[in-house]
Amino acid sequence: MMQTQKLVERVAKQLRDASRQLVHLSTEDAFSYIADACRKELPIDFSAIAMANNGHYVLKAWSGEAHPLANSFPLNVNECTPLLTEEVVTHLHLLESCALFQMMQYTDVPSWFTVPFKIDDTRFGFCLIGYLTPIELIPDMGTVFNEFGKDVGVSMLYQHEKDDKQQLEQLLLYQQTLLNETLIGDAFDGLTKKISELLQNSVVIFDRFHHVLSEAWLDTKQPYDSLNEHHPIHVGHDVLGYIALLKPSPTTHYVQLSIEVAKNMYAIQFMKQKVAVEAYEKKKEQLLERLLQQPFDMQSVLAQANLLNIDLTLPLFIAVVETTIDMTEKAKPFEPALTVIQHYEHAILLFKDRTQCHAFYDHIQKSAPIKLLYSRPIQKLQDVRTELTKLQQALPLISTACIDYATLGVLPLLQEIEHYDAFVTEQLAALSPQLVDTLKQYLAHNGHASETAKALFIHRSTLLYRLEKIEEALHCSLQHSETRFTLQLALKLKELHNL
Repeated sequence: MMQTQKLVERVAKQLRDASRQLVHLSTEDAFSYIADACRKELPIDFSAIAMANNGHYVLKAWSGEAHPLANSFPLNVNECTPLLTEEVVTHLHLLESCALFQMMQYTDVPSWFTVPFKIDDTRFGFCLIGYLTPIELIPDMGTVFNEFGKDVGVSMLYQHEKDDKQQLEQLLLYQQTLLNETLIGDAFDGLTKKISELLQNSVVIFDRFHHVLSEAWLDTKQPYDSLNEHHPIHVGHDVLGYIALLKPSPTTHYVQLSIEVAKNMYAIQFMKQKVAVEAYEKKKEQLLERLLQQPFDMQSVLAQANLLNIDLTLPLFIAVVETTIDMTEKAKPFEPALTVIQHYEHAILLFKDRTQCHAFYDHIQKSAPIKLLYSRPIQKLQDVRTELTKLQQALPLISTACIDYATLGVLPLLQEIEHYDAFVTEQLAALSPQLVDTLKQYLAHNGHASETAKALFIHRSTLLYRLEKIEEALHCSLQHSETRFTLQLALKLKELHNL
């Protein structure tokens, strides 16, 4: 009995001395020191330190005999009894529903117990102590190890505070490094490289449309679909891009703060670019205003166009675009051959090659409906104002398409005719809708009866009968060119004004 009491006292002293030393060690060294200290005064075959991390008990240190048991970690915290971090648990407890207890039952470790590491409501993990031969556990030793567990808990709390302080200092240094890179550099590459080094992870930056802006790979470049994490980069309420990481980042407070700092730095970079783009767009608007001014200042216009890298060499085309989307970003692949300038409710295009205009239209119309009307070749810059006015007035005449103004024919002229409703009524009111449609097809097919009948899906004799009815109702002959012109003009006005 006396020997047992002395052993308990020696173990208690050894564990107290060990717990005092923990505050001088790093976190990782402390785990190994605890595992070794448990074996100093007792014939323990092995001791293991398991700490809670992301919902699992993860093995942090092992001291003593090697054993396959070490390969059974990590264990799901929710599948283990809460007692592991509350009190000493031994092989004598009946904890069939506990994953650790079930694991120990299937090993050749006949005697074992666990020591909780805790301080108040903070529970860090436990120490597993095992014997490869059966022994009788000393009841008083449970109290000693429980006190040791509390001392370790206090040390762990101190370690966490110390680690937090060090990580905060590192975070401030990290933030200063990124801020310097952001303020000095205009591109994303330098910033991405720094973040990759600091996070020890491969980093890819995407814009809001998931186009790659920059990337930094620690090892071999991987497919983009292998990236595990995507963190949105906000500027105000808008998402302007994403930080993607190859490896899942640890969910520690320090790492998450580091990612937030990185997102803020990228947000600053996006804001810099946004300000630069807005300034450039403003200068383009000023250039257009100068093109439209009267009197026209040729020298000023050419000087500003040169600074903006906009080619105004003649001949030149101008186009008016009506769409629901902002085309600034989508126009970048077509620059400098094609320039987009916002002008009130429309966008204005300046370009020198019609094929570029049609390619741009095809690109935009995939995203939203678009009406695009472009001018004849402009031979004098002073004519830009006149051509723009004509295009803006004629834009309502076209449907969703990319159209050359020259193909509109007399439609713009017809649009300017006043009192058209009286003219249309006078010419067509006597005809039924069926006869109006027949007349329209007949004139469209240049008076060819067979082609008109085919287009209307009727017999030729039926068509001739309808044409007689039209001539009777209008008191005219469709054989006269003047009559055909007048009726065709009335039909065009009817269609143009939806009468």
